[in-house]
Formats: sequence, structure tokens, C-alpha cells
Amino acid sequence: MKPPILLVLVVGSVVNTNLKMVSKRNSVDGCIDWSVDLKTYMALAGEPVRVKCALFYSYIRTNYSMAQSTGLRLMWYKNKGDLEEPIIFSEVRMSKEEDSIWFHSAEAQDSGFYTCVLRNSTYCMKVSMSLTVAENESGLCYNSRIRYLEKSEVTKRKEISCPDMDDFKKSDQEPHVVWYKECKPKMWRSIIIQKGNALLIQEVQEEDGGNYTCELKYEGKIVRRTTELKVTALLTDKPPKPLFPVENQPSVIDVQLGKPLNIPCKAFFGFSGESGPMIYWMKGEKFIEELAGHIREGEIRLLKEHLGEKEVELTLIFDSVVEADLANYTCHVENRNGRKHASVLLRKKDLIYKIELAGGLGAIFLLLILLVIIYKCYNIELMLFYRQHFGNDETVDDNKEYDAYLSYTKVDQDTSDCDNPEEEQFALQVLPDVLEKHYGYKLFIPERDLIPSGTYIEDLTRCVEQSRRLIILLTPDYILRRGWSIFELESKLHNMLVSGEIKVILIECTELKGKLNCQEVESLKRSIKLLSWIKWKGPKSSKLNSKFWKHLVYEMPIKKKEMLSRCHVLDSAEQGLFGELQPVPSIAMTSASATLVPSQADLPDFHHSDSIQMRHCCRGYKHEMPTSILPLSSLGNHHTYCNLPLTLLNGQQPLINAMKDNQEFPRNSSLLPLSSKELSFTSDIW
Repeated sequence: MKPPILLVLVVGSVVNTNLKMVSKRNSVDGCIDWSVDLKTYMALAGEPVRVKCALFYSYIRTNYSMAQSTGLRLMWYKNKGDLEEPIIFSEVRMSKEEDSIWFHSAEAQDSGFYTCVLRNSTYCMKVSMSLTVAENESGLCYNSRIRYLEKSEVTKRKEISCPDMDDFKKSDQEPHVVWYKECKPKMWRSIIIQKGNALLIQEVQEEDGGNYTCELKYEGKIVRRTTELKVTALLTDKPPKPLFPVENQPSVIDVQLGKPLNIPCKAFFGFSGESGPMIYWMKGEKFIEELAGHIREGEIRLLKEHLGEKEVELTLIFDSVVEADLANYTCHVENRNGRKHASVLLRKKDLIYKIELAGGLGAIFLLLILLVIIYKCYNIELMLFYRQHFGNDETVDDNKEYDAYLSYTKVDQDTSDCDNPEEEQFALQVLPDVLEKHYGYKLFIPERDLIPSGTYIEDLTRCVEQSRRLIILLTPDYILRRGWSIFELESKLHNMLVSGEIKVILIECTELKGKLNCQEVESLKRSIKLLSWIKWKGPKSSKLNSKFWKHLVYEMPIKKKEMLSRCHVLDSAEQGLFGELQPVPSIAMTSASATLVPSQADLPDFHHSDSIQMRHCCRGYKHEMPTSILPLSSLGNHHTYCNLPLTLLNGQQPLINAMKDNQEFPRNSSLLPLSSKELSFTSDIW
């Protein structure tokens, strides 16, 4: 018979208070049940794992050998619901070794609670242990559900041990452990040292947080244990700090009765261990739970968190503010280091605030109206200012020669009943002078720049294609003579208008309503894709700062403004062998034509007429021609187009004159006035 004293020592053992706190369940059938042990066992599928009976390590002061010598038996059960099923050990995948169960290759189905029972015929004691087996997560060497957890304050010293390594020790040698961080080998910095089976971090930094995996080999299998290290701020020794409302500065909130209201309380909590933030509202000496039902607290919201330091918010909610709610409310925040509070005062909103709001909205509305008026009145000026200082030059690299083509019908006043000297002067003098000399644009005017020939229509078409804009001077004569016919008959020109390839600027020179049937004009306007309509208002529009010129320049191509001098200047295409610029009239030419205009100095019988004005750029020309060659009567009110010899266009004297300096210019040379038939043909300028 076994000594009763030893049995009493085993059975009557006391709880070791130096190890851990456990809860004792009621005894059933005389068996003392210590419930579930605090230690949990975790393993990856396929790894070996040892589950030890916790009775010998935390609950009784004896070991397995001593208990066995006193006649106590150790039995194992697996919990299945409320039942405990005895375990049959197969010795292949699972075996019993002294006080432990060995799983040689754990599987997910092995997860659960295992109960070890120490008993004999008169005594019984048991405790349960938890085992969790899980597969690796995809792309990782661990499963986040079965990690061990360690915490460390920043700048402190921390040692991370490899869990359960004692279970895999052999008597003759220590297991060889390799450490990884985030499943990757790592070159540890100098203050991180591997000390045996542990990893020692001498001064923890924020970036040291993460997953550390220790790996070893046991019985040909790889065993991994992963520990998550959470780095926190230093443990605070200060109470929380209210952010809103501000401490010692009561905030006043103007409220409108009958409206809902939310008042947030924000506070900063330093790291204070495992305790959560404590924050709540009070009205005077009463908690919110003691007030009327229409006032309540919302949920505590975590706004920010860093290294365990938190910024949280608790909202005080009023479903509908009533007169009795106008009072002082205090937000309290506290931790184990102390308490802070801040207050808000609810005040009824006065009428003055409505007046201020209405005044502010009214001021904004008036400002918007003022801005709209300014834009409506000065939108063109604003756009011109922007284009001049920030716009790109539209004429660069577009391979076009002219800025605008001027379409105008010139009618011989001897054969027409219309009296339009102002329109004539505007079309042929005012418009070109301002656009070319003041704004630096280059216009193509058929009457001035084109010599009539057998390819006249083709030349017009080419010149329109070489122009960036098409300016049409809409006069009664232009409408009566259907000046736009060429744009309908010539397919290329018609396609340019319809497709929007060229922008059209229609200038109405006189009031057309009531004078003519303008249905054809309206039809023309509908057929043009890109069209702008500008009205010339006579003397009112003559000033350079008038709306007319600003609008016209706005519709013209974007071009940096270049102010030209009053001296007539030829473009670079005309410069060459013609000599220096001169302010006196002589032979005026362009790249496409030449117009012979007699000079007052060379023709003594010339009488100045207002209808003949020199508007073109002039150069001196050394070749002398007898004045008797040119009949002045042929000039009349027409610009006379002449066929100039190519040698004259090149700035050379005819070969005959080079041989005979004093010989008179022959009358049958190629420099002859146009016939009356040709003059009548040029009376229509497209």
C-alpha cells in the first residue's frame, strides 16, 4: 500500500501563485476541473508539435514521474462539443510521451481542445489545452491567426525568443535556429544580435515592428514559429489632452431651436498600456444617460493612431435642440495619470447672425453680377489682353502667306446708280491702312494685289487658300451683284466655307434691313461654319479704340502687335533689287502684281485728285520713262493695271535702253495700259 502522506502531498498541492492566474470550475464527480489553460499551442500544417499537460507545469508541485510513482494515471481526451472522447494513439502520426502528446505531422483537423486527466480511484484533477493548426497564407511563411505577440516601447531593449524551442532540444546539442523578418533573410544592423535561440534588439526603433520567424529542423521536418512585434511609444506619464473644445477656453456655439445638433469632443491619448481611452460628456453634475431621451452620446471613433498614441472623438448628439438644452456641457477625458476636461456653451442664435449671413450672401451675389457685367462689357478687351501677353502666335509655321483675304465689290460709278464713296474709302483705304499699318497684318486685296489674266479665278482660289481669314464687306452693291458667287461656284472655296477650314468675318457696312431682300445673305450665313458678324457704324467706328476695331482684331489671327511707322514699308518678299524705301509715290508693286501710279514730281501736267491717293509702299526706281508715253486720261478713277516687262520687275533696264541710253522709250513696248474691256472686267473685285 502506497504511503498516504505522499498521496496527500500530490493531491493536496496548492496553486503556484508565482506562475499564472487560472479559474477553477466546479468539481464534477469529485474531479477538479481547472478549465482551459492560458497557454495555447500553434503549429503550421505538416509540422511536429508537442502538447504538454499543464497540470505538471502550473497547477501542482510535482512532475509526471512522481505522480506515476504514487499510483496516479494520466489519461488524454479530445473535446468534441460537450463530450470528451478518449484518444487512441496510433504511434504513426500521434503518440503519447510521458506528460505530452506528440503530433509528428499536425493537420488542420487536429485543431481543438485536449484534456489531460490525472486520477486514481479516489482522486481526480484535469485541465484542457488549446491547439490550433493552420495552413500557410499564400506567399507567406506563416498564418496570421497563429502568430505569437510581443510588444516593446520605442528606444527600449527587447528580446524575442523562439517559442516552444525546448520541445525540440536534443540532449547532446542545441537546435540551429535561423531568423527571418517578413519571411525574408535580413542583414541585421549592429544593435540586433542573435543570442542563442533568441533575437536581441538593444534599442528598438519604429521600423523594427513586424513579423519575426524562427526556423529549425526536427526529425527531417521544418518547424517555424512566427512572433509579431508591436512597437509602441514610451509609456506616458501625462493625462489626456482635449483638442476640441479647448481646455480652459469655453467654446460658445450658437444654435437654432428645433434643429438637430452634433458637438464633437476630440482628445489625444498617449500610450498607457492596454487600457483604452476613457472619454465621456456631462451636463453639470449629470451624465448624459441621465438626461432627456433626445440627447445621447455617439460611438467613440478612432481618428488617428501611431505607436499606440490615439486621437479619438466622441460626439454629443441632439435630435432637436429645445430651450432647456441651452446650458454648459463638459467633455471629460482621463487615464491612469489624471483627468482633463473642456466645456462648450450652447447659446440661442440671434437675428443679427441671419442679417450677417444675408448680407454676406448679398455681397457675393452683387460681386458676381458686377463680374458678369464687366465681362459682358469688356470681354473682347479682356481676351485681347490675354492673347497679347499669353497667347501663341497663330501665324507661326502655318505655311500661309496672308492674314486675311478681302472680298469687296467695286462698282464703276459711271455705270451704277449707287452713291457709296464712304464705303469705297472704307474698303480700299481705311480697312487696309488700319489692319496693315497699325496692327501689322498682311491683307490680300484683289484690286490691289492681283493682275487679271487667263487664270484669274485660279489665282483667286490660291490666294484664298493662302489666307487665314476671309473678310467680306457686305454692302448693297455686294448683295446686288452676288459678290459671294465665286465661293459657291468654285468647289474648293465652297468646301472651305462649309467645312470651317477658313474663318469668315462679315462686315456690314450699312444698314441693310429695309433696303434689300437679305434672304440670300441669311442663306449664306447658314452655309458658313465659322462666321463672325461685325457692323461698321461710320464715324462712330472710325476711332482705333472703338468696339469695331477691337472686335475685328479679336476675330483676326493671334499675332503679336507690331506698330508700324507712318512711313510706307514693303514686306520682305518685295525687297531686293528695288532700292531703298522712299516716301514719294512711284511704281507700287506686290509679289503678285504691279500698279503704275504716276508721280507728281515726274508728271508736270498731273493734277491732284482726291480720288487718287497713294497708299502703297514705294521705292525709287532709276529707270527713266518719258512722261509722254503714258496717257493720263487712262488713269481716271481706276487703278490701271499694266503689263511690266520682267526686266523691269527685276530692277533692270531693258537691253535696248542699256545699249541706247538716250534713245526714247518705244511706244510699242510691253508697258501699255489695259484696254477698256480689261478695265471693265476688273470693276468687280472678289
